[in-house]
Amino acid sequence: MTGVMPPEGPLAQSADILLGLADALAGRLASEARSRTSVALQRALLRAIGVSGLAPNGRSLAAEIVHRYFSADRHPLRGGIALPFALAAHEYDLEPQQLAIEVVRGNIDLAAEADLLRSHARSAPARLLLAAWLASADDRFEANRVARAELTSLFGDPVPPCIAVEVRAFDARDAATHASSLVPSGADLVRVRVPRDGELRDDLGTVAAEDEWPVGPDAPPPAGSQRGLAVLRAALDEAGARAGRYSRLGIRRVGLAAPELAVVAGFERVDVVFIDPMDAIVDVGVDPDRALADHAVAQSLLRRAGARLVLSAGPLTTPAQPEGPMDVAVAAGRGLALQALSRAYALRNGFTAERLELVACPPFSVTRDAPLQPVVEVGLRSLLFPQHRLVIDEAIGEAVGAVLPGMLAAWLAGGARVGMVFVPGDPARIVQARDTVRGAFSAAAAFGAARPVGEFHGEGLDVARMELGAAIETLREVERVGLASTIGRSVWIGRDGLEPLGGDDPASAWAWGEETEAREAPAAR
Repeated sequence: MTGVMPPEGPLAQSADILLGLADALAGRLASEARSRTSVALQRALLRAIGVSGLAPNGRSLAAEIVHRYFSADRHPLRGGIALPFALAAHEYDLEPQQLAIEVVRGNIDLAAEADLLRSHARSAPARLLLAAWLASADDRFEANRVARAELTSLFGDPVPPCIAVEVRAFDARDAATHASSLVPSGADLVRVRVPRDGELRDDLGTVAAEDEWPVGPDAPPPAGSQRGLAVLRAALDEAGARAGRYSRLGIRRVGLAAPELAVVAGFERVDVVFIDPMDAIVDVGVDPDRALADHAVAQSLLRRAGARLVLSAGPLTTPAQPEGPMDVAVAAGRGLALQALSRAYALRNGFTAERLELVACPPFSVTRDAPLQPVVEVGLRSLLFPQHRLVIDEAIGEAVGAVLPGMLAAWLAGGARVGMVFVPGDPARIVQARDTVRGAFSAAAAFGAARPVGEFHGEGLDVARMELGAAIETLREVERVGLASTIGRSVWIGRDGLEPLGGDDPASAWAWGEETEAREAPAAR
C-alpha cells in the first residue's frame, strides 16, 4: 500500500473531482503543446505534401530529408522545412517526390534554399506552391471521408459490439490475404501494427525482429507501412463488398511518429487508430513534452481525417517515492488517472466523445482468479465516461480466457457501453466469438436496463473508492510536480527533436487546422 486514502462521500462526487482535475490539466497541457514543433511534425508535413517511400539507407525519404536539413546548426526546427522545400520545388520545377529524391542524392541543398527565403520575391511563389500542396492534402483527406461515408451508407456501419482482430503478418501481401479471409467470418475491424519509426530505433539503439525487413524497390512492404496499408485497404474493401458490409481498418503503434501516423491514416482511409501519449511516455520513455506535442498534432489531423481514436486503459506506473508494494486497486487508480487525462487531452484537441473510445481496463488488473477487479474497472469507466464506448482488447480476452462471456455479461449488465471486442484471428473462432458476444449482450440487456450505471456494493464499493482515491491523488501529484516527476523516470528519449514553434510556419499552422473553439472549450464531462 502507498498510503492513499479512499475518498469520503459518494463515488459521484469523487468522479467529478477526478474529471475536473483531468480537464484543467489537459487544458494547460494542450495550450503548451501548441507552442512547440518537433521533427515528427516536420516529417509529417513532408508526407502530407507528397513525399513517400524509402531512401537508399532504409530510412523513409521524409525522415532522411528532415534529418539532413535540421542537422545544420543554422536551421532550427522552429523555422520549419516546408517553405524551403517548396522554394526548391519552384526553383527547379520539380514535384515533391522528384525533389525529395534529388535532395537525398545530394543534387539539391535545401539549406541554400532556406537562405533565399529572406527575399519576398522568392518566398511569395514558395508560399503559393505550399498552399496548393496542402490544399491537395486536404482534398485527399476529404475524398477518404466521403468514400467512408458512402460505403457505410451503402453497406451499413458495424453495429456495436464490433468484432475486431489483429493480424500479425508483417508482409503486407500476407496480411491482406489473411484479412480478406476473416471478413466473411464476421470480422468487422482488422488491425495491424505499424513498424517502429527510425527515430525511435535510433534513440533506443536496438532493432526489434519485427522491424528487420528487406529494403529495396522489389521488397514487399510491411503491412503497417503506407504502401502496405494501401494494399490492406484495397483488400478489405473488396472483401467487404463481397460480404455486403463495410470492413474497418485499424492501426496501432507506440513511438515517436504520431503525426506521420495520422497523415498516413488520412491518406489511406484508416478507420481506427490506437495511439495514446501516456503509453509513449510511460512504456517507451518518450519525453512528456515531446509526446504531448506530437499527439496533439496527430489528434488534430485524425479528427480532420474522420478516423476514430482509441486510448489505452492507462499504463502501469509506480509513485516516485513508493511506500511499499502497491495494492492492485492503487495501481489501477494511477492508470485510470492517466486515462482520464489522456481522454480530456483528446477532447481538448477537437475529438468528440462519439469518435473517441477507451480500453475497458488495464491488463494487469485482469486475472481469472480475481474477477472483482475487472468488474470494478469497467464500472468506474461507465461512471466516469458514459459518453464513450469501451474496447475489450486482446490482452483482456487472453487474461480471462473462457470466462470472458460471463465477464462481458456482467460488464454490460452494469451499464457498460462496449463498442469493440477483440477475438483471436482464426475464421472458425471468429464465428464462435461473434455468437458468444451477441449472446452476452442479449443476456445482459434486461438486467442492464434496470440497473444504475456505475453502481457498487460491498467489497466492490471499497475497491472503487480506493481506486478513485489513488486516481485523484495521482492527478494532484501531476498538478504539483508535472508528468515527468510523477512518473519518476530519469532518462527520456526524443527531447532533442522538440523546439518552440516559430512565428511564421504556414505548414505547421495547417497541421493544427482551424480548431480554436474546440481546444479552448471545457472538456465534456
